[in-house]
Amino acid sequence: MGGLEAVSAYVNTADGHLDCPSVQECKGKWFGSAKYALSGATHYANFEITTYSSAQDARDGMKREAGSNPALSKPTFGNESRAYTMSGGGLQGEYVTMRVGTVVATTFVEGGASEPMLTQGARMFAERITQIEAGHKATATLPQY
Repeated sequence: MGGLEAVSAYVNTADGHLDCPSVQECKGKWFGSAKYALSGATHYANFEITTYSSAQDARDGMKREAGSNPALSKPTFGNESRAYTMSGGGLQGEYVTMRVGTVVATTFVEGGASEPMLTQGARMFAERITQIEAGHKATATLPQY
């Protein structure tokens, strides 16, 4: 696998995103997304994160985000996670949505085979969120090749 090259990233309030029912219910929640090209901009790794004010809200948010899509067999990441396939717009992809404390994070790969990037990306993402929630600098990285 080649290196990751940043394609796009943004952070915004969560209202109007992820089926948020109202601005009031999403108050204090944030949504962020980052997209990286793998090996020449034809294969992408995506990382999305939504913050919640409590672990229970995050549990509910994870269930909503992962939905009832067909499950995949993957290790557990963070406090709990669900791996699944999802299709939309003529594309099918593999996703891992996890809860780490009060954060719900999803990673997915598009434009090519999902492994090993899906599992490695989910592991790194969960470790980085755990480090930040503990008040530490995020240092977790992908394996070097």
